[in-house]
Amino acid sequence: MNNAKEAEIMAHEYIPRDPRTGRPLVTGRRRRRVVDDAYRPEKGAWDSIPIPDVLPLATGVLQACEVLWCGQPHLISRPDAVRALPRVSRKSEVETHQALVAALSDIKPEVRVAGLSVLPYCALNKVDDLFEHLHELLDDVDSSVRKAASNCLAIVAPVFPSATEETLRRELRTSVKYRSKAAFKALRELCQVWPEVVVVHLDELLREDDVLLRTEASKLLPRLSKTRSAAVWDLISWSLQDEAPSVRAHAARTLTSLADSAPRLAAILLETALFDEDDDVRTHALRSLNRMDVTGFRMKRLCLDGARDRHRAIRRTCILMLPRLLIESEVREQANQLLLQETDPELCDLLSGMITDLQLEGTEEEKNRFLAPLPVDDQAMPRDEFGQGEPPRLLADIDAEVAEQEGDALRLGEGQRHLPGEQPPDGLVDRPEPDEVGIGFDVDAEHDVDEDPDWQDAIDGADLGKQDHDWVPEEDEAN
Repeated sequence: MNNAKEAEIMAHEYIPRDPRTGRPLVTGRRRRRVVDDAYRPEKGAWDSIPIPDVLPLATGVLQACEVLWCGQPHLISRPDAVRALPRVSRKSEVETHQALVAALSDIKPEVRVAGLSVLPYCALNKVDDLFEHLHELLDDVDSSVRKAASNCLAIVAPVFPSATEETLRRELRTSVKYRSKAAFKALRELCQVWPEVVVVHLDELLREDDVLLRTEASKLLPRLSKTRSAAVWDLISWSLQDEAPSVRAHAARTLTSLADSAPRLAAILLETALFDEDDDVRTHALRSLNRMDVTGFRMKRLCLDGARDRHRAIRRTCILMLPRLLIESEVREQANQLLLQETDPELCDLLSGMITDLQLEGTEEEKNRFLAPLPVDDQAMPRDEFGQGEPPRLLADIDAEVAEQEGDALRLGEGQRHLPGEQPPDGLVDRPEPDEVGIGFDVDAEHDVDEDPDWQDAIDGADLGKQDHDWVPEEDEAN
């Protein structure tokens, strides 16, 4: 496609936008833009032919001419001029169409091959009689013409599905390998633009008696599985019940896509595919089982039955699904029942692990995994040169540090006792100790315990009156 045509298509492409913000809506994975081969004519030395000489050369009025292409001279004949017809197809539509029809019916094979190479592009402007010639050239006597016609059909079928329907139906059933291969290639391209046309062809192909033909047709089912169509779902259901294992295997590949687009239908189809006799069918069914919602009763019953199936792969997948289906107590109960009839050593170990409650019956290390981590203040922890925090200290280290601090405090207290104290004020230097102060009687002297002590003599002996000259003690009542 030229840049102008591509820009025009992109300008008219509808882009859904959010009404509040105006931004494009994200609807899923962005699809890669594919430019159809029908809009890209071949390039070569014929592009250097002067425009006035294209039609005369293509119709045979001029026999040949010399042009320069990539700095070298080239001799241009009628087949090259036929390939240059797309350059004048818009300005001279009728003349170009007549020249192309004449080239498709020419006696020379190289001229017919050149006409088939430009048929997809010229058919966009005028299609009269072009596809009738294509239908006949598919059975041409020359093998190069037949191959060119098959390649042309693979290109124009997605663009003109109605005009090529009968031709495509015949080519799909041919016994020639390269012709049927080109027809199925066209059918694969149709899955992206015209899926309803593909459904019509597959509906007929899947009823054929030829196993190879049904197998090739079933390969297209995964491309249609994302289409929300009841006709597509019927095709998948029929293919899962086909007698050929290869057909069922290709149909089972659609279950993964159906698990996202149509989960209820996928659950119904899974019941058929999960217990199939073919290994490939069961493998695709097991892959889709992991992506399905197993909370419903139907899926729960399916997994419980699958855990007792005779195929080891099915049993293993269904056993692994038990923790998603049941609570812990029910899982242990089902594991106990399955362990009684299980013979595979690996599955027995798997069931034994489900029975054991590591939080209560595990080792010390396994029990510690269920404990909450000890909160540690990262800011208070010292950091090493690598920025890593030090591990928590042991209790014995903390006790040793506390004992060391207490020893330092004890030694400090003893040292303070021998330090020189403050000098007492004047008058208190010769103050006697409390034991030396006479309070009116001597310890060894005889005295009367009923006699009142002589407080005045004790005060005078201690010289307390010198500290405060304004204070005068009261006389004892006894005196």
